[in-house]
Amino acid sequence: MTIDAREHEGLLKYLLAEYCIFLVDLKFVPSVSDWCRGEGIEEPDRDRPLRLVVEEEGERGCKLVVRQEISKQAMQGRLNALDVRSSLQNTATDRAGMLESDKKKLAYLFLSEYASLMPDNEGDELLMDNWAFQEMERLDFFKE
Repeated sequence: MTIDAREHEGLLKYLLAEYCIFLVDLKFVPSVSDWCRGEGIEEPDRDRPLRLVVEEEGERGCKLVVRQEISKQAMQGRLNALDVRSSLQNTATDRAGMLESDKKKLAYLFLSEYASLMPDNEGDELLMDNWAFQEMERLDFFKE
């Protein structure tokens, strides 16, 4: 089974508009790592579901490259990693369990990807997760 990311194009465009203040481009590709290789960008993760690419200074834009079909196995691997990181902070909250829909999973992936570009997070995945969940809360993803 897979998640067809193209079915969530509206969500991804909404998130791009919310966080990328410059010109944006949304690309659906068969493989994010293959697309990156073709663009001269290093990407060793063959299962990477999406990647936010900020254009070099002067180019004024960001590009969201999304794998057209994201395998449930690739998604589950990311949720398992989220679960492990979250348990280091709080065992009472099941963050991965809060992402019960494909929409929420894709929003989390986008927001954690965006957070990885923020200098304050300095590569700390727990900080990125915290920021992503704060933003999901602010955007009412958990109100349902």
